[in-house]
Amino acid sequence: MQISKTTRQQLDLLWLLVTKEVTFRYKRTFLGFLWTLLNPLLTALVFFVAFTIFMRFEIEDFAFFLLAALFPWSWFAGSVTVATGTLTGNVSLIRKVVFPKHLLILSVVIAQMVNFAFTLPVLLGLAFFYDLPPSLNWLIGIPILATVQFAIIYGLGLMVSVANVYFRDLEYMVTVVISLLFWMTPIIYPLSAVPEGARPFLTLNPVSYPIQAWRDLFMHNTLNWPYIGIGLVTAVVVLLLGHWLFRRMSGRLDEVL
Repeated sequence: MQISKTTRQQLDLLWLLVTKEVTFRYKRTFLGFLWTLLNPLLTALVFFVAFTIFMRFEIEDFAFFLLAALFPWSWFAGSVTVATGTLTGNVSLIRKVVFPKHLLILSVVIAQMVNFAFTLPVLLGLAFFYDLPPSLNWLIGIPILATVQFAIIYGLGLMVSVANVYFRDLEYMVTVVISLLFWMTPIIYPLSAVPEGARPFLTLNPVSYPIQAWRDLFMHNTLNWPYIGIGLVTAVVVLLLGHWLFRRMSGRLDEVL
């Protein structure tokens, strides 16, 4: 199948944007790209010390338990946070070059997904360390869950990025909301610890059930189809809403920016 010239140019631009996102962020740091792994690992270390030494939070294989959810969460939180200021941070590019603006958001999500991909060997090593070796379900579940989470993140990224152009306070509000969502996500606690009456509130967080599905996959080698199904429905709704809102509000970007 032959790719049109326009499509090829857009793919080339997307490649350049993703490369910039992956490499530029840590360009002047000593450890460079290693910070992709170190950031969530150091965060996990803080929680590990806090909840196993000081607060005595008893969960079996806690390091694996924590990272199995924290790594997918980092992909979500990093993407949404960066995407919020992507349009306002690329004013000169948007004004000088005519191109589909959603590629800027897409590049952020893909770059953060690449970062997440580099954490998978760590999870694989932990699986063997805790004598929980992966099964064929990893090969099935990782692409499915990655696709579901990608759609959720991309849809949200489209929403917050274009809304931030018109309401600049949103960039600061998103940081607070992400912090709130962290505690509404089963990362440092199991979903079973949430009272039955409070679980409907978890649906307000679009990644609660996908994150739990990631943990079930990595730690128990199971495909939690009910949670994957909830994530899929969420992904379709968020993606459609994100595309609609972005198309509706992006028409005057050159003027507003």
